[in-house]
Amino acid sequence: MAVSLPLLILMFFLSCCDSASKPTSDVLDDAGSDAQDVVQNNQNNQNNARPPVELALTEVDRFVIASDAGHLAFPDVAPLSDGRWLLVYRQGATHVDRTGRIMKQVGTADGLVWSTPEVLLDVPDMDDRDPSITRLADGRLVVTWFQYRSQTFSPNTIYLHETFIVVSSDDGETWSAPEQITPGTMQLAVGAGINADGRWVDAEGELVIVHASSSPMVEHAGGWILPNYGGNAINLNNIAACLRSEISLFLSPDEGRTWEERRVLPGAVPSVWLQEPALLILPSGRWLQQVRTAYGTTPSTPGDLAQTVSADGGLTWSPWRPLGFVGHAPDLHRTPHGVVLSAFREINDEFTQEWVSMMYSVDEGETWTAPLRIADCGAVECGYPSFAQLDDTHVLVVYYGPGGETIEGVIFEAVPVFEEE
Repeated sequence: MAVSLPLLILMFFLSCCDSASKPTSDVLDDAGSDAQDVVQNNQNNQNNARPPVELALTEVDRFVIASDAGHLAFPDVAPLSDGRWLLVYRQGATHVDRTGRIMKQVGTADGLVWSTPEVLLDVPDMDDRDPSITRLADGRLVVTWFQYRSQTFSPNTIYLHETFIVVSSDDGETWSAPEQITPGTMQLAVGAGINADGRWVDAEGELVIVHASSSPMVEHAGGWILPNYGGNAINLNNIAACLRSEISLFLSPDEGRTWEERRVLPGAVPSVWLQEPALLILPSGRWLQQVRTAYGTTPSTPGDLAQTVSADGGLTWSPWRPLGFVGHAPDLHRTPHGVVLSAFREINDEFTQEWVSMMYSVDEGETWTAPLRIADCGAVECGYPSFAQLDDTHVLVVYYGPGGETIEGVIFEAVPVFEEE
């Protein structure tokens, strides 16, 4: 049975070209030759102990957190002030529809017992998708997600999506009103349509640019950083005419009042769709970013999970490096012992088999283990895992189960192994 990837992949993975060749690392351009000196603001916070050479992973427990007759997806989790956990995810009638809303559940400190699901946010007549949650240093919680809706300009339909944010100062009991982060619109004026190049333009003839997020906001050096992906809205009748999606970081120096877009390696791989970025800033000052890619004429084609690193605070980046397997929606996490974890939806090259998988690195993402499979989903969609560090050696991974019927959790004991002296 072949995988039937959700219609969403064709609708919101965001820009296109017409080359299907598989890139290698030597075709990826660097951001420039005039990089500033290395910025390592967090050097004093580094773990000075000798690094582990391996991570011993043992599954401790596996359980279902939520189940639903509709569709559950995109879970993420963050700690509360009392040691418990707040889980957020999307619930809807189907994978893509206007019933999509953001749910929340509270879990015990050990990650084993979870409260009854409650609605965190539900914008009427809007698909609220792919929520992520961050706990700030001052204790506030930040949820980011993107809204998704269609608008018809006969005979064509455009799918608009932009990234939004809400903040809670009371451990998720109440939330601020949604505010849009990205600069696009969720409502085009009459006169929008398809131009002579086959691309969506607004009533003034300007390209319609759409955005989405898939991973948590990062707090760093007094600022907020949200990885995003975006580009020209897809023309479903001529996807090959579109400009393919690229990655941006949206940065706010003033706690979300204003945002500035900083593109990551713009134009470096115009034949590749870049999607679903995750960002991890390490104590050494190294910025690590992983993304989903697609190499074909549509964003639903296979492409390797890819990685780039920055040594100067995100100003310049190394060339995109394919990691050798298809991986979607990565989540990056650093354990207390300095091991970097990455979890993702893994798919075979034929798109006939899916897994929830993870891998780890003991050298800050320079090299990785082969994917370690957490769950076998057969030919059915699943995944979008996220990490929570329960204690010094126990890690919770949450993900959505086959077909979106469940939100599930797996707890691993993750013990670092050191080289004998």
